[in-house]
Order: sequence, then structure tokens, then C-alpha cells
Amino acid sequence: MSFISNYLPLSVPVTLSALSLGLIPLLVLHFRSYLSPSHRPSANALPSSFYPAVTTHGRHLPITAKNGFSYAVLYLGVDVDSMESGKLNLPFRIFKWSGNPLTKLIGLRSKPYLSHGDHSLRSKLEQLLCTSKYGIGREEIGRVWLLTLPSLAGWEGPNPLTQWYVYRPAREEGEVGELLCVILEVHSSFDESHAYVLKPNSEYRQEPIKGYDLAFRIPRQFHVSPFNSRDGFYRVDLINPFPHSDLEHYRTNPPQFKTCIKLYTTDDQIKFVAVLTSGPSPPVALEPRNVLLLLRTISKWPFTLMSVNARTFYQAYKLHYLKKLALFPRPEHHTTGSEGIMNPPQKGEGRDIGQGLQRQGISWVEVRSREVVQRWARQRVEDTGIGLEIKMTNGREDLVIPAKSEVSNGNGHVNGHANSHLNGQSSRKTDGHTNSNLVVTTSDPLFFANLLVSPSPHHSLIMFSEQLTSVSSPQLFLDFFSPPLPTGSDSDSGETEIPVDRLTRLTRNRRKSYFTYLYSHSTYPPLPSIPPLFDPPPHFVEHPSEEISLKDKLTVARIVFWHTFSEYFEYRLFDTLRARFVEGSEPWKIWERSMKSYFWGRDVGRVQGREEERKMGTYFHS
Repeated sequence: MSFISNYLPLSVPVTLSALSLGLIPLLVLHFRSYLSPSHRPSANALPSSFYPAVTTHGRHLPITAKNGFSYAVLYLGVDVDSMESGKLNLPFRIFKWSGNPLTKLIGLRSKPYLSHGDHSLRSKLEQLLCTSKYGIGREEIGRVWLLTLPSLAGWEGPNPLTQWYVYRPAREEGEVGELLCVILEVHSSFDESHAYVLKPNSEYRQEPIKGYDLAFRIPRQFHVSPFNSRDGFYRVDLINPFPHSDLEHYRTNPPQFKTCIKLYTTDDQIKFVAVLTSGPSPPVALEPRNVLLLLRTISKWPFTLMSVNARTFYQAYKLHYLKKLALFPRPEHHTTGSEGIMNPPQKGEGRDIGQGLQRQGISWVEVRSREVVQRWARQRVEDTGIGLEIKMTNGREDLVIPAKSEVSNGNGHVNGHANSHLNGQSSRKTDGHTNSNLVVTTSDPLFFANLLVSPSPHHSLIMFSEQLTSVSSPQLFLDFFSPPLPTGSDSDSGETEIPVDRLTRLTRNRRKSYFTYLYSHSTYPPLPSIPPLFDPPPHFVEHPSEEISLKDKLTVARIVFWHTFSEYFEYRLFDTLRARFVEGSEPWKIWERSMKSYFWGRDVGRVQGREEERKMGTYFHS
């Protein structure tokens, strides 16, 4: 006991000291890679910094909905190659490239940018630019400077505008190459993105206003704000962050940025202005010696990156409930056929500089409905000799099921809409019968689900005008997707005795109630040629053979239920919140718009508001 009482007070500090000394070499080894000069950017790299900045938004039209605000934001301006090589990573994971956002204080990763996937940013950039659309070769792409909002403490919020400054390869070491192009990557709150590629020699080039280096006037194509239609033009004025060719100049004069975006109406009135400016505080270079300064900068605006969503919803509340601006539903991306529907994109007079990037993810409904239709269609092709080709122009995979004896003499391109002339159809005669190829072109991500929800192919044809879908031959579509007769049926009597189980009956009733709901929001009566809902014909998937299994029947029932439930829920939610869409654009009025298009053409089917509202691309609700 005396030994413990005499030496215990001395043994505790000695043990702690030994452990501390043992940890020092481990810490040195751990952070040596961060502090080593070999892991710092090369002398030819563009400066990379953490930027305090200010964003200012101002709405000018309509006059009764004027609104404005300014917020402090924190941006990263980085050399893409230096960042992806890990040479910008800072000690203690203050900044780190790639990986889970939860494992660092601030960071970036590839997934949210440009195309889908975790590929390198440079490879994604080359995939976008090195196409015939933009005519840029890989050898023309030199240094790239990325300006974007980073993640903070695991929070990876919305990124409304990301700017890419792409330069040509420098002629000599220590120089900045000539500006090749600027890419404005715009993100929406629906997890979708769009890119505008601005080249200095573009036909959309304008004379910049004082204080800016470049200016462009480009047609608007992407749906960002629910309070603006997609027509009109953007006027973009910006400065070149690297106007001097000598990189040494930026060691003492960090690059600055300033971008002004004005939204013009179709009659050239300024509707909206947004300005992003670096400052007023100086940027902090991403270097190990600046770790404390970086932390101090973040502490000044600790919640600015996490409050983007909250600020957006607050401003939306003001515009909708206080300023009485109505909402535009989210349209599909700028695709062929979208010019004639509600809220069409603006047509440009020159080369198309817009490019759709990321779209909403593929849902369970998409996957399962495609599987069911594909399994049924393979058997149907064999029974009828009609080949099926479904061209997905929205980035999804095409579905092609050729007839076994098919001999094609056409290329299958489709123009027009559901009631268009036969085009893109190949055929040949065998034993007195004509074998044809049905071509369906669609940008609708829920195309297969809509086929399963629709009571008949006649209903589908009517609604295709509002679902970005066209067919090569309406009659061939009806023949293919009409319910097949069961073996041994009395075709002369016109009766099809298809056994109906309880699950099939429930699915039919769900379709019936859903389209009754759509009919109730339409002032147009159904066409006499459309099968009645009170006694609908069998659906095409209700095949009497074993090709449609119990599992597929259950899948169809689930798809029909959840698809219609989401439509009902949206209607009830907006009614409860007293939120209002632009009159005529409500999702639950799709049948009425389709009937208008069927009878009077697509132009008449567009929303008809007051003339001054239509010019402003903004509509009010009462």
C-alpha cells in the first residue's frame, strides 16, 4: 500500500507524457502529406480560394409584385485539376475533394455537377463540350476554374448557379490561356440541371455594360422559378476572373468575379435582375497556412450555406401568398415537341447553346411499369408480326422489339403528334398480310406507367399531345395496344370472355375512378369513339394466357394505385394550402388540355391569360 501511495501521483503524469510523445510522430506522419510541398498546386495552376460574396435579387415586373433582397454567401473558386488531384486538401479535413460530405468541414464532389455519375469533372466537361453541337476539341481545353457553393459540415444544399471558366492551353509556363468558353450550370429545386455554353464568338454575344468584360443575350429554356414562364431571354454580363495572362499577377491580386443576369420578357422589358459579386471581404487562399483564417471566415457567416433552402421558401411564400403570383407546374426538359405545350421554352434565332444535364432519378414506377409492358410487348410482337420501337428522347434507354420477319425500308424517324400522318413506318407483305413497325417517340419519363393507367389506347392517343409523345400511326397503335382475343373466343360475336379476378377488378375500378376525376375537371365531353368508363374494355395487359403472371398483375395494381394516389394527393395538398397554379395549367386538367389540342390544335390549348400578363410571363391568382 505504501508503494502505491508513494509512486501513484508520479506514475500518472509520466504515463500521460509518454502517450503524448508517442502521438506526435503519428500526427506528423498523418499530416505530412497535407503540409508537404509536393502536394501543393503546380506553378501553372489557377489560384484557388474561398470567397465571401454577396448575391442580390430584384423583381421588377409585374409592378404589384416588386421584390428584392441581398444575402451573404460563401463560394469556392478552384482550379479543377488541382482539386481533383488532391493538392487543395487541407489539414484536419477543413477542405477535401470527393468522398462523403459528412467527413469534412467544407468540400466538393463530382456527383452533383454536369452529367450523372461520379466521373471526374474534366471527363464530364469534355463529354459536354466535345460534341458537334459546340465544336470544341479535347486539345483545346486547358485550365478550368470552377465557381460554386461548397458543402458545409455535411450539408450539401441547392446550388442555383455554378460557373465554369474554361481556358485554352497556355503558350508558355506561368501564363493563363485565352478564354475558350463560360458555362452557366443552372440547378432547380427538382434535382434537375441545365447548362448554357457561352463562347466569345457566339452569335448571341452583346456589348457588355460598364465594369464587365463579356455579355450574351440567350433564349431561356430551363424551368427554375415556378413564378416565371420559360419564354423570354437572359442577358448575362460577367467579368473574366483572369484577364491578365501572367499567373504571377494573381499571387498578390486574387481573381475576382461578378455576374449580372437580367431576365427580359418577350417584349424586351426587364422582369428580374440577379447579381453575384465577390467581396466585400478578401478571399482566403486554399493553403495550409490559412486554416485559421478560413475557420474565421466561416464563423462570420456560419449558417449562410445551410439557409439557402429556407431563404428560397420564404421568398416563394411572399410572392405567392402576399404578391398573389400564380405557379407554373414543372415542365419536362427542353426536348423536341415541348414547343407546343403549356409553358414552352423560348425559341432562339441562332445556334442552340442550351444543354439538358441531370434529370430526376428513375423511379420504382418507371422501372416496374417498363418491365411489365416489355414482357407483354414481346409476346404481342410475335402474335401480330408488328415490330415495336419506343424512342426515349429524355435520356432513358430505348425499347426496340423487332418482328422476326421484319424487313425495314425506313429509318423510323417520327414527326408530328398523336394525330399526325404516318411517318417512319416500315412494312412488307407476307402471305397476304402486312407486317408493320410501330414507332413511338416520347420524352415522358412516365410513358410506360401512363400506358398502364390509361383505360384504353384511345385515351392514351388523346393525352399524348400533353405527354410529349407521338406515334408513327395512330391506327397501328390502336391495333397493337388493344386487348388481344383469348384463344377459342367467338370473334364473330365480338365478345371476349376474359376471366376477371378480384385483383384485376380492383385495378379496373381504380382506372375508372381516376379518369372520372379527370373528366370532372374538363368542360369538353368525351368523344363517342372513346370507350365508355362505365363499361371499359379489358386492358391490354389483361391477357388470358400465362404471359401475365400473378406477380405482374400485382405490380400493375400497385403502379395504378400509387400513380393515381400521387395525383389525388397533389390536388388535395394544393387545395389545403390554398396554392394556385396558372389557370389552365393545373396537372388535374390534363384531359381538358388534351381535348383542346385534339379539337382545336395545340396553339389554342395554351393558357389564355390577359395580354399584359402573357407578355410578362407571369400570372396572378385571385
